Amino acid sequence: MKKWNVLISLLFLTAAFSVGAAEGAGTLTVTFKYRNSSGVEQPLAYAYVYLRNAATEPPLEKYFSPADYIIGPTDANGRITASVPEGDYYVRITRRYTLQGRTRPYGPPEPGDYTWNQAKPITISANTATSLGTKYAWLFGSSPIAISGTVTTYRGVPLANRYVRFQKVQCITADYSSSDPAEWRDSNHCGPDKHLGLQRTDANGNYSLVLRDPGTYYIYETTCLGDQHQQYSGNPCLGVYGGSVTVNVGDKKTVNLVGN
Repeated sequence: MKKWNVLISLLFLTAAFSVGAAEGAGTLTVTFKYRNSSGVEQPLAYAYVYLRNAATEPPLEKYFSPADYIIGPTDANGRITASVPEGDYYVRITRRYTLQGRTRPYGPPEPGDYTWNQAKPITISANTATSLGTKYAWLFGSSPIAISGTVTTYRGVPLANRYVRFQKVQCITADYSSSDPAEWRDSNHCGPDKHLGLQRTDANGNYSLVLRDPGTYYIYETTCLGDQHQQYSGNPCLGVYGGSVTVNVGDKKTVNLVGN
């Protein structure tokens, strides 16, 4: 399962932490907090930082991507300082809620978990300290923005198992018109912001997802996972661009899509 092996990642990073920053590694520092109902800041201990290499396509994990490295936990003040191999990473921080008295530190966020994520990658440089400052968690599953809808054919036939994604940037249309391959432009470049909302349709073509932040989102549906949604020679994916939608806090919208 690629690098989605928590024990290997933790053993690797624990060894790096114990001897200081290894060659080709930098230092990442972040403090994780939340604001209670009175607006008072509270530290979040026992949170873990999930890092995924930004050079790879993000596979499905609902709204987030599986991690290449997992570091943590945060201390009693919600702080962590760790050595991380240099590179560009998508970052997520999650403090899991306890289930039947047992902590569950790893995996995608679930309702009740405190989490924060950033769609744009961060850069870790060798022998350089990178601070993300203080990040404030939101309670997963409590997002006030909800989107639902149905994906059908032009004749109204439901399309099952289609991936519907909402993102803050538009994909680039493939262009292979030049005789110089160096000038070709692939379609799997959707900008630095990866999927902010991603869900699969059920047997009736229905989907539903939540969005954390207000703003304008561009909508795509496709038969396979990834950014390659355009139809061109050799592309196994079928899909369409479904336009854009602007949402505000508290919105609950229906967005129906017509696929192929």
